[in-house]
Amino acid sequence: MHTDLMTFSEQLAHLTSLDACLAHVQAATNRLGFNTLIYDFAPVPVSHEGALITPSVFKALNAPLDMHDLWCTGGYYQIDPVQQCAARRTTPFVWSFGSDTPWNVALTDAHRPVAHYVRDYGLSTGLTVPLHLPDGGFATLTAIIDGTPAQAEQQARQSLGDMLGLAHTFQARASELLAPAQRCCTHVHLTRRERECLQYSAKGLSAKCIAAALNRSEATVNLHLVAAARKLGARNRVEAVARGLHYRLVEV
Repeated sequence: MHTDLMTFSEQLAHLTSLDACLAHVQAATNRLGFNTLIYDFAPVPVSHEGALITPSVFKALNAPLDMHDLWCTGGYYQIDPVQQCAARRTTPFVWSFGSDTPWNVALTDAHRPVAHYVRDYGLSTGLTVPLHLPDGGFATLTAIIDGTPAQAEQQARQSLGDMLGLAHTFQARASELLAPAQRCCTHVHLTRRERECLQYSAKGLSAKCIAAALNRSEATVNLHLVAAARKLGARNRVEAVARGLHYRLVEV
């Protein structure tokens, strides 16, 4: 199947929720032979230390009911080898945890909980499209297929082009529908005052000048900056600004 992306984009444009758009994508991937669809989005993909950040959006269609909780609160997202690979790639790829596949051979003990889970539920072969977005966000669209690993991999590879087009077309619409809270990185939480002080600091203002701008005492401003640095794991104000920029908590 070669998807008419123009028609597909027009159809998505008439849908007003992310869930409705994903259901439409799922119908298209079902026609390609896939049975499970997973989408995730993170406004910032990795922490300052390089670890994957739990996405603000994680949608799994025709998947086990506990998958969302395991990936988003149980730590499975961080140890998912597919997500780890996607964060380092810009092109779509087929993966399989079959017993005789390169993916299975490369698994470490840290990956085992994810590998056992996907095998137990018949989710061991799929195709993932990484989406590194212009604003620094990161998303993946993954379609999972049934069958023996060899047959499933071959069928998935035949759909690489279609999935690439579907994913980018869907993400263009999804970016318009994401709620403000979903666009914000929640890995680090700063108070409004802490963000304000850090924002002024990013512009080069001293604590004294920030205090004058906010009509607060210099000591109060320093307390906010110290608190922000502590939450960000920064050793000094310069590093705090750098980490604030990384997490898109401040702008320049």
